[in-house]
Amino acid sequence: MSAVDDSRAVPDTTRLPATHADAPRRFLSRLGSGLLRLVLLTLAGLLLAGIVHIVTVLRIPTLATHDAATVYAALGANGRAELVTPPPAGLPAILDGDPNSVAAVCSYDLSAGPLRVVARTGSLPLGLTVHRRGGGVAYAITDRAAIRGVLEFVVMTQEQLDERLANDEEGETSRELRVISPSLQGLVVARVVVRRAFDRSEAEAQATGVACGLAD
Repeated sequence: MSAVDDSRAVPDTTRLPATHADAPRRFLSRLGSGLLRLVLLTLAGLLLAGIVHIVTVLRIPTLATHDAATVYAALGANGRAELVTPPPAGLPAILDGDPNSVAAVCSYDLSAGPLRVVARTGSLPLGLTVHRRGGGVAYAITDRAAIRGVLEFVVMTQEQLDERLANDEEGETSRELRVISPSLQGLVVARVVVRRAFDRSEAEAQATGVACGLAD
């Protein structure tokens, strides 16, 4: 017979294949998962940052008692820099100590008034740094800035500087080098480079020759 068999299935072209129909759903699912991961990572980062901040704040008192200005607070009170290489008995070594140099320190407390620092240069390179309490260098100078073989400056607070400026003669510029210390307490460090082993005694004499006393 030539009749067509009606029992044969006719394809339904009105329905999309399952793979095409599910594509938007899979895309939205992946998008949601990605956003969720991003949110979780952001929250984790904020939480970690908060923990680090809290730990840092809690450790500030401990860290503040281990800076050089606090550790060597009793040195140089006699008006002369005292050697810290090697460190005095019972005190730790200076953290950034250079084996090819010697270091001497003067502690200061500006509550009694500004501090005058005077250093005479020699045949060995000399550098002076002012360290505030709590850590950090407030000022640095080398013997290249010496005038007739002398490095001299006055360490003071901003308030003391304002008072000094008010007392300066009108129309005259002070020739003294004035250094602002962000803290009342701090440390002046003198470093002298040791070029050869037999230079060490000369370097120590040059470093301990730095004078630190109340300014006039």
